[in-house]
Amino acid sequence: MERLQEAVAVHLGLTSTQAAQRPIKIIQFGEGNFLRAFVDWIVQQLNNQGLFGGNVAVVQPLENGRVHVLEDQERLYTVILEGLKDGKPVRSHELIDSIGKTVDPYRDWDGFLALADDPDTQIIISNTTEAGIAVNDGDKVTDQPPAGYPAKLAHLLKRRFDRSLPGFLIMPCELIADNGPALHRALINVAERFGWGKDFTDWLDRENTFVSTLVDRIVPGYPREDAQELWERLGYEDQNMVKAEPFLLWVVAGDQTAQSRVDELLPARKAGIDLVTCDAVQPYRERKVYLLNGPHTTMAQVARLAGFKTVGQVMGDKTMRSFITREMEEEIIPVQTLPKEELENFAAAVRERFDNPFVQHSLDSIGLNSVSKFVSRLLPLVTANVEQGRGLPERIILALSCLLWIYGGKAGDAVKIQDDQKVIDAFHKAAGQDDFVNRILSDASIWGHDLTRIAGLVEAVQKDLDDLADQGVQPLIDRLA
Repeated sequence: MERLQEAVAVHLGLTSTQAAQRPIKIIQFGEGNFLRAFVDWIVQQLNNQGLFGGNVAVVQPLENGRVHVLEDQERLYTVILEGLKDGKPVRSHELIDSIGKTVDPYRDWDGFLALADDPDTQIIISNTTEAGIAVNDGDKVTDQPPAGYPAKLAHLLKRRFDRSLPGFLIMPCELIADNGPALHRALINVAERFGWGKDFTDWLDRENTFVSTLVDRIVPGYPREDAQELWERLGYEDQNMVKAEPFLLWVVAGDQTAQSRVDELLPARKAGIDLVTCDAVQPYRERKVYLLNGPHTTMAQVARLAGFKTVGQVMGDKTMRSFITREMEEEIIPVQTLPKEELENFAAAVRERFDNPFVQHSLDSIGLNSVSKFVSRLLPLVTANVEQGRGLPERIILALSCLLWIYGGKAGDAVKIQDDQKVIDAFHKAAGQDDFVNRILSDASIWGHDLTRIAGLVEAVQKDLDDLADQGVQPLIDRLA
């Protein structure tokens, strides 16, 4: 079997040297599966269509990273798309040559700083985990490199400032709310701690554009289990290939000037890529959290009690599929702020993603830390339905009841519990009491506030638990499907 580089030369008449002739237009902090199957894949599509004409310089954000593995393949790798699109199976592969440079700042600090000297480079993108935006108090101005991402980026921007070059469009992809302002605050903090003065912070504000983003694409990552089979199909070995679903969404929020700059520098929509520019990410974040993650959390409680193991099994069952669809249509969409048609289209796309025959998404995996997930993904929907006069959302309440059933020890070993030990201990302590429901729902340390104050909630949950004891979960699902 050919090595990837040889296969590229023979089959495509392309070498990484040719690809590297494009100027570096993006500095990307992060070399992981997601960014390579999302940002770098998008850049590839833009280059393929003659809309960008640029490459990405990838910076390894942590000391133990994968830059050297990318370099072993001359920065070439394959993205494999598997899933459904418009109801039809998609199974494709594409060689990605959009990474033109790789830098490990732990080995080459000067090479890292030199990235700031290229006037062609206009965009900075990052995905260094949520913790990556936090300032590391131990970072010093003399560190080469400092440990934290904001300090690394601050050094790069200071070099840019010192060279009297224009600033960047800065697009953090870390999965936290308002990631743009969060990164801006962190940079100001670092600059002040490093004593760089007002001239630099004024330049930071004046010459750089910070936007908030929401990224959405399921990326299972390196297909370890079927790697050999895929190599045979591709005709070459690829240690960096990555699987992703066809669906992709990138929401970028800022003022009108920022939105115009995004459209100018990253013309993804011209390539048919779903990049949305808007004033605020929050409505889209809520749409994703409530319409995609919310039903996932419901499945992890209700469907596991019914014996289902994966999301695909749930969606393949006529009754469970109807249950989840009605949850979306009757209990989630009506309390969202985006236009109804837009929400319905997104919900349909989510169901198609749930149907993906190539991804076996385990409900046990989704069920990890179920309590905190219920608090962030489903509890706000309970409150919104009640406040808008729609009453208690029955399917979401059943999910809550099933959670109490499972965490209260009633499901035995049939359903795995993986959660914070303090949460598990609180449930175990309450489970031995006659007023279990009232005790556990009133525990603000678990839910954030006393849930017994929600009118009718204690009674509704208690009835569900009584029915679970008498009938099991299936009749309850049948009734609400």
